[in-house]
Amino acid sequence: MKTGAVEGGMRAIAIILLLVTSALAKDHLLTIGGGFSPAGNQVSLERNVIFFEKLRAENLAAGTMHDLYFADGTSSAADLQFQVEGQDVPRANRLMAGLFGSEEDLENQYRNNALEGVRGVSSPAEVERWFQEEGSKLEKGDRLILYVTAHGSRGGHKDNKFDTKIWMWDRKSIEASKLAGLIEGLPEGVSVMTVMVQCFSGGFSHLIFEGNNAKKGGNGRRVCGFYATVCDREAAGCTSDVNEANYDEFSSHFWAALRGKTRMEKEVNGGDYDGDGRVSFEEAHAYAILTSRNIDIPVKTSGAFLRVHSKLRSGKEKELLGHETAYSEIVERAGPVERAVLAGLSEQLGLKGEKRGGEMKKKASALGEELKKLSGRKKSQKKSVDGVRIEIARSIRNRWPALENKHSPGAVNLLSDAGSREEFVKAVENHPKFAKWQEMKREREVLEEKEFLLEKKYATHRRFVRAFENVAYAANLKQVAKEEIREDYARLLEEERGGFSK
Repeated sequence: MKTGAVEGGMRAIAIILLLVTSALAKDHLLTIGGGFSPAGNQVSLERNVIFFEKLRAENLAAGTMHDLYFADGTSSAADLQFQVEGQDVPRANRLMAGLFGSEEDLENQYRNNALEGVRGVSSPAEVERWFQEEGSKLEKGDRLILYVTAHGSRGGHKDNKFDTKIWMWDRKSIEASKLAGLIEGLPEGVSVMTVMVQCFSGGFSHLIFEGNNAKKGGNGRRVCGFYATVCDREAAGCTSDVNEANYDEFSSHFWAALRGKTRMEKEVNGGDYDGDGRVSFEEAHAYAILTSRNIDIPVKTSGAFLRVHSKLRSGKEKELLGHETAYSEIVERAGPVERAVLAGLSEQLGLKGEKRGGEMKKKASALGEELKKLSGRKKSQKKSVDGVRIEIARSIRNRWPALENKHSPGAVNLLSDAGSREEFVKAVENHPKFAKWQEMKREREVLEEKEFLLEKKYATHRRFVRAFENVAYAANLKQVAKEEIREDYARLLEEERGGFSK
């Protein structure tokens, strides 16, 4: 047989083996959900899992496994916080809370979660056991889809701000570095796609590096992920509100784009930005960026990769792109999904002209400074509010000494007896400083609303800057990185441009 024929036959066999391997490859879903306690386990976290289950049933192959760890697991105890719409808290209770405790969470009630198929408690030990017992069974070509709908916090390592945490039940937590080690222990050839919505979730965008630490270099694993926000900011989403029409958190939009329908069963239009007839993970991420109107600054693994391995023009390297690069050149270098994000955000922000990159970076910085000043005003104003509150509370305690301990029988009876409640309310409202206290509380509400709106405005500007930078970083990678780094980036993009298929 001729050499060419042999080589052709070998190529054919290789293609057949690849097709067989692809056909046998499976998706395995792992969800880590819920809060750290009943008071931190909002109903929206439960609803996120239910929405994800709809996606699994409709868009993934029949029989796709979904292992779910949520809050206190299969316990029948009340572990979920929710609010009944229209519920009114008695005036006496609200005043008592405002003077001697906190007015937060007064409307909240608790029940057991209604999820089906919960495997166990959301805990570091259970997650580690899953990787040892179930993760070890995954085979080459399989893909692990890890969804985290929980709370998060900053990490405790000063030298690595990306080592953030996922809070789990009973106030336990798992760090990004620990999760990275578990992923690194998966069988060779298993890929991982993550979607995380907890606060500071962007820290997990470094799961591509050994121990979640960029200083240690790549870990050789095929990992891509999409995160609600950067590593140093809180995320939108967790709420005890039962009305899902009000939900505006990252995964609501991400999963809706892939499903083709929102939580409210409305058709999703416009997610196929490259026009190939399907919605990829990359496009779902873009859809979330363009559709959400919250405080999130969504990030993806490729963006984190570029910020480690590439660079922007600092003023000397004229051959590199940077914030001062003309917008038209950035658009020309961008792919179809990136162009859609830049165009959509430009429209939202009313941007025009070629200097958008530099202008938006300066504007975002200015907004950040404005937020710091507003935060200072809030702290100062809170001291003033507390001063008036303490003065009223002292007077009320003098009249009802049992309130020195709000849990004493006398204090409890004060709210239990109708006549005593009415007398208490009158005493508080007739205090000379009561009107001032109420006015100052309204001023605080105005400041908080202003801060919230400013946070959203800041986030939208940062989204544009980050999208602009991603294109510049990617273009510059060709000039500043070795070939093996460029190949790693190309493989990462391939993973991000994947999707679900039945």
